[in-house]
Amino acid sequence: MTEDNNARGGSGDPADLPMYLGPYEAWNFGVGRDYALPIMRKSWRYISALAELGAVRRNSELERIARRGWLPTLWKPLENPKFIPFVVKNPVDRMPELEDLESLLFNAFIDVMQPYWDLTALAESSIASGTVGILLDRAKTSRFRVAFPVTDAAMHKELESAPQDPIWHRDPDLRDRIGEDTRITVMAVIDDGIPFAHRNFRDASGTRSRVEFCWHQSVAIDESQKSVLFGREYTREQIEDLIEQYGDDEDALYRKAGATVDTEDLGSMIDRHATHGAHVMDLATGYAPERGEEPAEEIRIIAVQLPNTIAWDTSGFGKDMYMLSAFHYIFDRADIIARKEGYDIDNLRLVINFSYGFSGGRHDGESELEAAINELVEKRRDRECPTALIVPAGNTFLDRLHGLILPGDFVDGASQFHWRVQPNDRTPSYLELWFWRGFNPKGYKIELRDPRGRLRSEFDIEIKSTTRPNGDPNNMGGIQNELQQQIGQISVDMHRHDGRITQNTVDQDAPELGDTGRWRVLIVLAPTEPEDARLPRADSGKWTVVVKRGQAALIEHPIHCWIQRSADPESLRSGSRQSYFDEYKDERYDLNGDASEMDSNDAFVKRFGSLNGLATGKTSLVVGGYRLGAGLGSGLGSARPSRYSSAGALDEKWPGKQVDCSSMSDRSRVLQGTVAAGVRSGSLSLVQGTSSAAPFVARQLAEAFVTADDESIERAAGDNYRSLLSGCPSAAEDDDVTQARLGRVRVPPHWQPGLSIELLTGEEEEA
Repeated sequence: MTEDNNARGGSGDPADLPMYLGPYEAWNFGVGRDYALPIMRKSWRYISALAELGAVRRNSELERIARRGWLPTLWKPLENPKFIPFVVKNPVDRMPELEDLESLLFNAFIDVMQPYWDLTALAESSIASGTVGILLDRAKTSRFRVAFPVTDAAMHKELESAPQDPIWHRDPDLRDRIGEDTRITVMAVIDDGIPFAHRNFRDASGTRSRVEFCWHQSVAIDESQKSVLFGREYTREQIEDLIEQYGDDEDALYRKAGATVDTEDLGSMIDRHATHGAHVMDLATGYAPERGEEPAEEIRIIAVQLPNTIAWDTSGFGKDMYMLSAFHYIFDRADIIARKEGYDIDNLRLVINFSYGFSGGRHDGESELEAAINELVEKRRDRECPTALIVPAGNTFLDRLHGLILPGDFVDGASQFHWRVQPNDRTPSYLELWFWRGFNPKGYKIELRDPRGRLRSEFDIEIKSTTRPNGDPNNMGGIQNELQQQIGQISVDMHRHDGRITQNTVDQDAPELGDTGRWRVLIVLAPTEPEDARLPRADSGKWTVVVKRGQAALIEHPIHCWIQRSADPESLRSGSRQSYFDEYKDERYDLNGDASEMDSNDAFVKRFGSLNGLATGKTSLVVGGYRLGAGLGSGLGSARPSRYSSAGALDEKWPGKQVDCSSMSDRSRVLQGTVAAGVRSGSLSLVQGTSSAAPFVARQLAEAFVTADDESIERAAGDNYRSLLSGCPSAAEDDDVTQARLGRVRVPPHWQPGLSIELLTGEEEEA
């Protein structure tokens, strides 16, 4: 068992690992593959990936190769995108090893991208003599993120080119119903468990749907449909036909639509009573007769249901291709809606609610997925098409997942903190250390000690060697137990390194990082109770991480430390138990015995600065969560942050993204969560978290997009449309703490049982 476990990933020499694959891929496809989620241990034919294109350079020639990969729907106006989602065909009857992935990804990417690159822009001479070499070299300098596989039943493997445009026609009577001068706006929702036929997304008659397009990414395909690469698409006309056939029998409707066919062995989300996606979509754009609401038919809907695996693994691994594909799909379908043969809309306004996040990452807007999403949003805004992206602040304020190493924390050249890993955890634990952009930590060293104080790894933060010129320079090593069995991985890499490191630069003081490069240390520990009891396990208890600087330069800015979220939010049986930072200086309770919502002086653990790792992009409008501070009859002036709602930083020396605004995520301290629709029409669900605060803001923005004039919209783009929101603005007497958690405006919910919007926003109650 030990020999086989250590052999995974090739020779075991870090220099032999593919340079363009990151440390998460190295773990999940290498020594950690036996600990990965069950879906990663099966033999899948199709693997999803995200490519970040490198610099354009001319080198050799590309030989003709057979088809190895596919592209999903890409938004056509984005010429020569920097980030490309794609799917790779796995030629072997097992999940590939690391060394297999190297040639597999490279060859498939070249094959699938050649028809889509702008050849004339790249070629300096004739296409025959020059372009092929440019394409090859651009791919050589690219980096890849591997994601969860696409199941065989969900894959349109017969497609020989990009997916086709959908068969879709506009609702010919919509203008007659809403009026010729009413502006049509699109609300897009990316989530799980999307009930596209729900009554709350129809018109007043209940027979016509406002959902123009819905893509379920992981259901079994309809072989006659060629409009998506994987999963199944539902257009408004198909949805209305299903409603006409099955009426109120939504169980039969979804079965007939193929929406209940589970291809991941996790059970159909659409067959549940309640889902995160149903709740969020209702808050964002649901109009219910029982709430006395008149459907806003001018707000059309595009929805994407992500695979179950997105909720299954909360570490951030395996999601990039699916999520970026969802954004491309939304932008493409919004263009179809706006066409002359569609609803003929100039500068179609679009609001996207993306209630998702993770706790790790760079937190500077430059993670691969954030940068890719920003690229799309900025391009669409440049085309004078208003585009709002709404994301939640996160729910980890009190979870002890964020810590800071400050310059003054180094005593005798070392600083240490404690990482508590829980027993009975069936999933790996991930810890990231991020150095400030532009700082070179060469000479620093990481020591990892187990709960008994025994040294388990001693690792230099530097690049030892490099065998390939592409990808992020990295250095990887193992963590062994007393039997010399590998129970973890430690690595250092220059994440999204802009330059091109060569053997000649390895020994230099600092390879140039460029605009995005940043040093990262990742420590992964195996589960403390692996699903396979024969596998070596990590010890539970308090691990010690020591950062030594030796004779290297002292840091000028903090080292940010993040533990990845490890949860099972949808009861998908992952067996996760959350690890956390354990520090005696962190005062968790105040003098009244209540949970402390302030950082302790000189403590490593920090509540502030704990924003969602996907909420730091420059085009994102970040939404925190509040509760009513004086009960259901109180106004927004008495609103208080929900205790879990994450916050921006307080220290101006290390600024970052801040919470822009907030809305309700708890009705009161004892009435937790918000109430919205369940999966079936007429049912209700209760969900807690900033994910349910964000759609209140998205809803108000969509309604503002319908009525606001072009000049107001253009002015508001500078603050990501926050200035279009109405509610309770921050009071002059609000301290920095309140603003860091609630932002500049508190947006009222459109509906919650027992609440009165008039009371919430009334001046008398606020006073």
